[in-house]
Amino acid sequence: MISVVGYGSLLSESSARQTVPALQNFRLVRVSGFRRIFNKVGIVFLSRHGADPESLQLASCSTQRVAGCDIICSQFECSAEDFVGLYEREHRFRWIEVETVPLEPSQAPDTPSVGRMCTGYDDLDYRLNKCVTPQEYELRVGRFYTGAIWRDDILPFPRYLAFCLQAAASQGRAVLDNFLDSSYLADGQTTLRTYLDQTPELQDWRNFETGYHYPSR
Repeated sequence: MISVVGYGSLLSESSARQTVPALQNFRLVRVSGFRRIFNKVGIVFLSRHGADPESLQLASCSTQRVAGCDIICSQFECSAEDFVGLYEREHRFRWIEVETVPLEPSQAPDTPSVGRMCTGYDDLDYRLNKCVTPQEYELRVGRFYTGAIWRDDILPFPRYLAFCLQAAASQGRAVLDNFLDSSYLADGQTTLRTYLDQTPELQDWRNFETGYHYPSR
């Protein structure tokens, strides 16, 4: 079994089961030394959800190493076969191994657990190491979008952001607060809480019909 750590839409067990129906041992954990950051162009927003490639509202959520920050995440186990589907869904990320601690101290083991989590990549590294040929890059990215994937000037895609916020809120106020305060825009300076406060059209995110229902693979 492979242990997976989720920090966005995978905070919701029901959402996680849309991609990994047979997942086991879903629980909440804390990961130290990382923050969330909305700095990756979501190609799926362009290929499936009608996003405008000229808009700045294209960002999906990644993670980034930073001292002194903790993120509350989900963790679960899945088969290697099911992980292949998740790996394909998150193809533009780098997968790393991180230590996790259960959110409930009473459940904490003697030593930290580990799981695989998506984190930031680099456009050149992605082209060289995840896409075997230029034709594969064109199939996965180029036919939908021609700019840089990892950017510091983009904003969250609204329906995706609402989907992540709904997933966090489904786990209670503490998890939602952590999501709002440990997540940043691509500029690396503006917290998600500040962005929502300054963006009236997003403040009703609880009632958004997001349309994000990932098929199981």
